[in-house]
Amino acid sequence: MLKEFKEFALKGNVLDLAVAVVMGAAFNKIVTALVSYIIMPLIGLIFGTVDFAESWSFMGIKYGMFVQSIIDFIIIAFALFIFVKIANTLMKKEEEEEIEENTVLLTEIRDLLREKN
Repeated sequence: MLKEFKEFALKGNVLDLAVAVVMGAAFNKIVTALVSYIIMPLIGLIFGTVDFAESWSFMGIKYGMFVQSIIDFIIIAFALFIFVKIANTLMKKEEEEEIEENTVLLTEIRDLLREKN
């Protein structure tokens, strides 16, 4: 059973997922800092207060924090969208290169077969 667990834990997909989770957590910290310390103060200046997230509250309900969370989500979603779009573009180029290489090989085989006949 220990051997099976070791094989499972060391599979490429599990390790890739673990790395992705750690990188996602680090990315979350970066985006949260960007929103908290750069974007929200700029928005706060527009609305007349520097501390946007804390000052927007009503009877203890901090809707400013909610707005900040929405902005966090939008930034993270947009960044992931861009990342996936770039990754898909790179993967598509690799597939095209493989197809081109296969096409060249098949063309050479076809030409050799024609010469034999």
